[in-house]
Formats: sequence, C-alpha cells, structure tokens
Amino acid sequence: MSGAALEPRAADGTLPPERVQAMFDRIARPYDLMNRAMTVGLDRRWRSLAADEAGVGSGAAVADICCGTGDLALELAARVGAAGEVTGIDFSANMLTIARQKAADRGVANIRFVAGDALALPIGDDEVAAATIAFGMRNLADHAQGFRELARIVRPGGRVVCLEITTPRNGLGRSFYRLWFDRLVPAIGGLVDRGENAYSYLPASVRRFPPPGELGAVMFAAGLERVRYRLLAGGIVALHVGEVPLA
Repeated sequence: MSGAALEPRAADGTLPPERVQAMFDRIARPYDLMNRAMTVGLDRRWRSLAADEAGVGSGAAVADICCGTGDLALELAARVGAAGEVTGIDFSANMLTIARQKAADRGVANIRFVAGDALALPIGDDEVAAATIAFGMRNLADHAQGFRELARIVRPGGRVVCLEITTPRNGLGRSFYRLWFDRLVPAIGGLVDRGENAYSYLPASVRRFPPPGELGAVMFAAGLERVRYRLLAGGIVALHVGEVPLA
C-alpha cells in the first residue's frame, strides 16, 4: 500500500471542505423542499426559536453563519427591523443565490449575503450584537475554531446561538432518530441526489458530531460563558446558547 492518504467518504461523515462546498452547491435548488419533507416542516419552528434566542431587537446588527438559503437570516431580519442589519455568510454560491432571491421576493432590504469561510469570517471584531449558526457547525472541519470566530465577531454581552441536529441517547427519541436518519433521510435524499452521497453524508456527519454536553464544553473553551442548551423534537435537535463575556 502506498503512503498516500485515502480520501474521506461521505458515508464516514468526514468530507473535506471543498467536497462539502460542492455538495451544497449541487443540492441548493431542492434544499428547502427536502428540509420541509424530512422535518415535516418543523425546521421553520426550530429556526424561529434560534432567532428568539439571539435576543436582538430593533436596530441591531446580527450575523448568520452557514446561512444556506437564508431562512434563519430572514427570521433575524424581521426581529431587527429596517433600522437593523443581518449579514448572512455561506461558502456555497448556489445557496447564496437562492437566499438573495428570497430576500428580494419578500422585499427584505436589511440583509446582505456574503460569500465567506466560517473559520475565517469576513467580519471585524465585536461588530455584531449576536451571531447564529443553524445546521452548519457539524460541517466545519474545526468546531472549536468555528465557535472562536463566532465569539470574536460578537460584542461583549452578546449571544452566540447554535442550532444543530444531535443523536438522542435513549428512549423514543433514539428509536425515531434511527428510523428517520438511518432510513428515511437517505431514501428521500436519494430522489434528488441520485448517484451522489449528500444524504448519506448527513446522518454520518451527525453521528460523529459531539453530543450536546460536549458541544457546550467546546463553546465554553472557545471563550463563551453562561453556556446552556435545550433539546427539541424528542432530543433530535439541540439549541445551544452562549454569551460573550463583558470583560
């Protein structure tokens, strides 16, 4: 066997960044429809809760990282009003195209969507009142660096909010998770991503993601305080919140 490294596979949940980017570019068009189908529409409610946890009001500046097609950014825009501003950042050009069109169709002018790397955000220190990331943290190559960047751009006293799929440890939630992620998600996803691995990667990426308690510890180590989380949908989704220290 040669000394060359083997390429990670989607089934392992360990795609390199350029492959993840290509994957999201490829599935951008059916992405919203697939989310609605796979969550029975609950993903909208989860994003609304994440926007609530950001704790921002009229006139605030907020950033949504790994913004995808813009749903959470639009939730935040409604909360900060015309006097506020939301910056949505994603590395998928196709996702950003859809996000911009959504904002234009709804007449929302207080959002700007920017291409960028979540591990080196194109935002200065202490520039926003809160930063959110929904269903994107597990795709980052370095979760600790992702949270350090989120904490860096938020002003002291502001919040970092992370909404992410997680693996229930026991009970009915775990049984439902196995049915949903191990069978239904790949089956439904295969209908729109034929011959590719996007919806095999998804459940695998969740399985290798830190459980809620460990993720909270990562947030704390990244410099956040008052870190807490709550579980949604029987433990399938975790909503974490941390605050940037005042001093």
